[in-house]
Amino acid sequence: MTVRDFTQVFDAYSQCEESLIKAKIELVQKGNSTEEDTLELDLRLAWFDYLLERRPLLLNSVLLRQNPHNVHEWHRRIKLLEGKPKEIVSTYTEAVQKVDPKLACGKLHTLWVAFAKFYESHKQLDDARIIFEKAVQVPYTEVDDLATVWCEWAEMEIRHNNLERALKLMQRATAVPVNKGSYHDQSLPVQERLYKSLKVWLLYADLEEVLGTFKSIKAVYDRIIDLRIATPQVIINYGLFLEENKYFEEAFKAYEKGISLFKWPNVYDIWNTYLVKFLKR
Repeated sequence: MTVRDFTQVFDAYSQCEESLIKAKIELVQKGNSTEEDTLELDLRLAWFDYLLERRPLLLNSVLLRQNPHNVHEWHRRIKLLEGKPKEIVSTYTEAVQKVDPKLACGKLHTLWVAFAKFYESHKQLDDARIIFEKAVQVPYTEVDDLATVWCEWAEMEIRHNNLERALKLMQRATAVPVNKGSYHDQSLPVQERLYKSLKVWLLYADLEEVLGTFKSIKAVYDRIIDLRIATPQVIINYGLFLEENKYFEEAFKAYEKGISLFKWPNVYDIWNTYLVKFLKR
């Protein structure tokens, strides 16, 4: 059934119901009705209201039967089921099972993240972790989608003051796989390319700066530079971190490494910071 077919059938049915209700109302108003007629009118009015309330959900069902890989329609269905937790869990479960990552219209990872956050909002952190654990194993089409899932998981732990757990998650996310490959090699699973995602490394660096030692923080920044995924701002932040800890020579080396990574005009900010710091010394 197409959306057009559904609309025609639904409109015809609702018009039929409306005609029957009008006839019953006229009968009651004329005073020729029985108690059964009044009861039937009440039931028909209640059914008509229910029918109109159900229309968005019924239309959504038609759209999902046409394309079960439509992420936006699954999100819309969840909103329509607001206040019905059991049905929401059932719908999320069905959605993540049916949507094929390669055929998805929209970002599949947003369904997984929303599913986990639903459990989090109901203070079921263990269930949320189970969902995230499954989510990081999904063969997404983009590395950034997987990186977002890992970061959302870590941020959930941070929200609940589980900083050590969040740090361990980032260590898992940034671990170099056995079969490592190029970040842009589409022939490889995203899990084998995640270690080159700057997004997860930056969150890892933030957590290390809160929980780690000078040595562990420095190791993270050095690894980012070695992987050649640093941005000019990362280089500048690294240099400032080293300066704050009185490692001035190391800071200059960090700026020099950054200068070798970038071309003009991207290298301008690093050169500018480097020269200002050097002249002050």
